[in-house]
Amino acid sequence: MSHRTKALTIVIAAIFLSGLLCSCSALNTDQLLVIDSEVEEKILESISEGELPSLQVAVIDQNQLVWSKAFGENTSTDFAYMNGSVQKIFDATAILQIYEMELIDLNAGINDYIPFQVNHPDYPDIPITIKMLLSHRSGLDALDYQFAWDTECHFYPEFRSVCQPELLEMAVEEFLVASFSPDGLNYNPKVWVSQPGEEYHYSVSAYPLLRYLIEAVTGISYPDYMQENIFEPLGMLNSGFSSEDLAAQHSIPHTRASGETIELLVWNGNGYMMRTTAEDMAKFMLALINDGFYNDYQLLQPDSIRLMQTKFSRGKNPLNPNSELSDPGYGLGLIHYPHGWMGHGGSTVGYQTLLQFKPSIQSGFIITTNINGILGDYDDFQSVWTRMASIRDVLLSELDPIATFEFYPWGLIVLTSLSMIILIANLITRRIKQKREKQHQPSKPLST
Repeated sequence: MSHRTKALTIVIAAIFLSGLLCSCSALNTDQLLVIDSEVEEKILESISEGELPSLQVAVIDQNQLVWSKAFGENTSTDFAYMNGSVQKIFDATAILQIYEMELIDLNAGINDYIPFQVNHPDYPDIPITIKMLLSHRSGLDALDYQFAWDTECHFYPEFRSVCQPELLEMAVEEFLVASFSPDGLNYNPKVWVSQPGEEYHYSVSAYPLLRYLIEAVTGISYPDYMQENIFEPLGMLNSGFSSEDLAAQHSIPHTRASGETIELLVWNGNGYMMRTTAEDMAKFMLALINDGFYNDYQLLQPDSIRLMQTKFSRGKNPLNPNSELSDPGYGLGLIHYPHGWMGHGGSTVGYQTLLQFKPSIQSGFIITTNINGILGDYDDFQSVWTRMASIRDVLLSELDPIATFEFYPWGLIVLTSLSMIILIANLITRRIKQKREKQHQPSKPLST
């Protein structure tokens, strides 16, 4: 065996053994995570360098809330932040609750439950099912003027150049009818981009439709349903949908625009935009990682939790399972991230949130901040996200070091295969070398 082959074999074996040991040690430890001062310093560094006005962080380890803290100015752990698309996990939970009540069939068309029709103009005979909407497989993109309606045109004309004032006063049903009915004021057939059920296509408009479904089926308003069936039973006392209800403890939104941090007014939106705290979301997360159970309340049945966490869109490349593709994979209101992590990110004007958890280790975290670059350009948006991601990486390194070597079993298969290939190649090389040496060996002289 050549020196180079020996060295390569040793390196691969070392990687394999260290990874296996790392995996075993990470999985077998019973010691709860302790957030030390070094982690806090890294978070504070991200805040100061990234100009994040304030930040809340909550961390769960082994099914327990081990850390909850607020950083920055004019905040505390009970100050409310808007959580953007993280709200989709809560919406999916509510839909699964009414599914458990047998009020809906997830595989039925939404038209069976609402008083107007939602149809793909090119495929009118294919029902738009509730499951399609939950998993972003309905073919729907974003409705025209969705942003304007969501924000009640608060950010025009300073940050946005187009607005439809006639949409401002529309209640949710009016806006949806105007958007889905062919003769509606906001109807545009081009918002449908693929055949229903065929492809994953993230839609900011699918979930407002699902929120209306909750109202249509239960007979109570969406905000009231969420309060009565999710927030109050879980003890989420600092969560709601109206900025007025949380006025004394509502964080001030900011935006990044042209590289500058700009303070905004607290905005209420259309009354369906969730605001909450990292600590409140941690209570919700504990239910998700504990078979739907938290503090004597069964939020969802275990079968519904498993259904929610089932991946309905392909995400990982099997040849490179550590990569994050543009489509990371989606369940029912849940993004699937690498290494068994799942959750959702949320981005709305003035706020950004990230909620991620890993059921197998019953751990996770929530990061929420009161700044966003959605009103600026790409660099403004990316500057905030980069700081959020740096904090995420610090927490991941604490909760799941080297992702507990979880490119296993793929990594194990790859490393083992490489080792076998090298060993076999070495054996073949030795045999060929021995054969050649034998062929070139001088013949013995005849005895005289």
